[in-house]
This record gives sequence, structure tokens and C-alpha cells, in this order.
Amino acid sequence: MMGIVRRIYHYSLVFMLTIPFSFGCKSLPSIVPVKDHTLESIVSDGIIRNFRYYIPKNRNESKLPVVFVLHGGGGSGEGMIYLSRMTEKAEEYGFIVVYPDGYGNRWNDGRNIPHSLTDKRNTKDVQFFRDMVYFLDKKIPVDTSRIHAVGISNGGFMTQRLLCEASDLFRSGYSVAAVTSKGLTEICPKPPIKSIGFIMGTYDDVVPYKGGIVSIPKDMSPKAERIPAGEVLSFVESLSYWSSGFPCKEEMNTKKRHMNRFWKRDIEYSKLSDCSGDEVVEGYLIPGGGHIWPNGFYYQNEKQYGYLSKDLDTREIVLQFFRKTESKQKLVNNASFGN
Repeated sequence: MMGIVRRIYHYSLVFMLTIPFSFGCKSLPSIVPVKDHTLESIVSDGIIRNFRYYIPKNRNESKLPVVFVLHGGGGSGEGMIYLSRMTEKAEEYGFIVVYPDGYGNRWNDGRNIPHSLTDKRNTKDVQFFRDMVYFLDKKIPVDTSRIHAVGISNGGFMTQRLLCEASDLFRSGYSVAAVTSKGLTEICPKPPIKSIGFIMGTYDDVVPYKGGIVSIPKDMSPKAERIPAGEVLSFVESLSYWSSGFPCKEEMNTKKRHMNRFWKRDIEYSKLSDCSGDEVVEGYLIPGGGHIWPNGFYYQNEKQYGYLSKDLDTREIVLQFFRKTESKQKLVNNASFGN
């Protein structure tokens, strides 16, 4: 089974450091290197778990917010440092960013996947996140009212499980290249009233935006055999699921003009607001978008992974969403990302 996991790793958006050499003349974005992050190991539920974190050098608050960045299946926290480039924003905005490693390079997101080591062992990943917060709070005081999570693919599914089972800890979340799994709806039939966002592509050949079976290729060949990895709701059904608890709902559907002049398609944007409260469920649907982190750093080729969308900067979309959820919360310290 580990062979399958290793092969799946090559399909992940998290790549080895040698891949950037294939970019040729493409300009490389600024990235805070891995060596500037702290690698830590803790014991959670009897298992040694690893994560990297970064505390901004310049900070004006006694308690800092935290953003967890979750890798996809077969990936790693180290890879997400390069893919997301979130640390650069952590330094700019003043928050702690954490890049944890899943057990066996996967998260137990609730889909009960047969080939997943973490699913077989039923690792207590939600507890792992609680333990990381406890550890960080001893290093530097954490503002526990401002803890967020964002993940891609398997990490996006896990983000939703965190919001469901640790709603007391997580303020909001964002799922990239992941909708809502039917496994989660069984674990969490009545989702908590929480703010959450989605970014999906219409050409995602791993997680179908119209719903159905998630399918992972065994290798990089064009006609690779597919491994089923659970059933999911559609993009629209996912938005409906997470807003189902809103006692009063306002809906908005519009199109976002493309920011890249070479890409002449508009992104579909949907927002469902709790008109009796502060929570929001939003979604960006990218026409032609694949199984990607839009504006991410590593990708192998556009045919394999869809175009590297420049229409959205995932970091800014996610962080501004987190900022809005905080400002609506009317915190006593009146602080938020970007201030």
C-alpha cells in the first residue's frame, strides 16, 4: 500500500525542490525558505506527529492569530510552504502559520478510503490540531478566537472536518480543490454555523465539481488506472450543506472579471450569508480550472494539472476571507489580518 501512496505523491501539487528547474525563463516568486521555519515533533494520541511553523519577526500584538495550511494527499507540510507561499503573508500581516504533516502523508478527513494508512488506523487528526494549538500557545500566546485552516484536496476535506468537530476552536476555513464529502455529512449531519469558502475548477479530474466519485491516478501516465477515493457532493450542494443551518439566508451569484488579460473567462462567484448573524459561505468556480492551488508555485505542466490560474491569488482570497470573519466577530482587541 505504501507503493500506492508514494505514486500518488507524484500527482500531488506538492513537489520536490528539483521541479522548479523545469520552469526555464519563468520568474520565480519570493518564498521564505524552509530553513527559516521551526520543525517540531509532538506526541498526539500516542503517535509522533510533525509540523513546521513560522512566527513573524515583526509583531505588535501580545496574542497572535494562527493559520493552518494543510497539504493534499501524498504531500507534506514542507511542500505547502512552497506551493502556498503563505509564510510571506504571515510576516507581512502578523500571524503564526503552521504546516503540519498528515500521518502517512494523508489526513483522516472522513471519507474512509481503503488505501489510506491514516484511514485504516483512524488517526485522531482533530486532536492533533488541538495539541498543536496547545503547544504553540506555550511558545507564544495564541489568540484562540482567531484560528483558521485552509487546505488543498485531502487537506481541503480535512479542513471541513476540523470546522465540524472542532468548531469551538476554528473560527473559519477554506477548501481548495475540494468540495464536501458524503463521509463528512454522515459524521456531521448538522454542520455548525461557520464561515467557509471553496475554490474549485470545472476541469478538476480528481475531485468532480458536479459531485460523484473522487478518482486518483496511480501514476503520471495519460491513461493511468484510477483509484476511487470516496464520494462527494457537488460544488453547489457543498455551499448549500454548509449554509443549511443559517436561520435566515441571503444568496448572491455573480461573475468576477478575469485579472489575467490572456484568460478571457469570468469566474463564477457565489455567496450565502446568514442575514441573522455574521457567518458567510462563499465559493469561486474557475472555468477550465484543474486540480490546482490557483497562483501556486509548483506545478508540472498545464496539460496534466490544468492551467495555472492567475485569475485568483489564493493567499489573498483566503486571508481576506479570514480577516472579514474576524472583523464581523467584533473582537475586544479590535485586531485582524492586514491591520
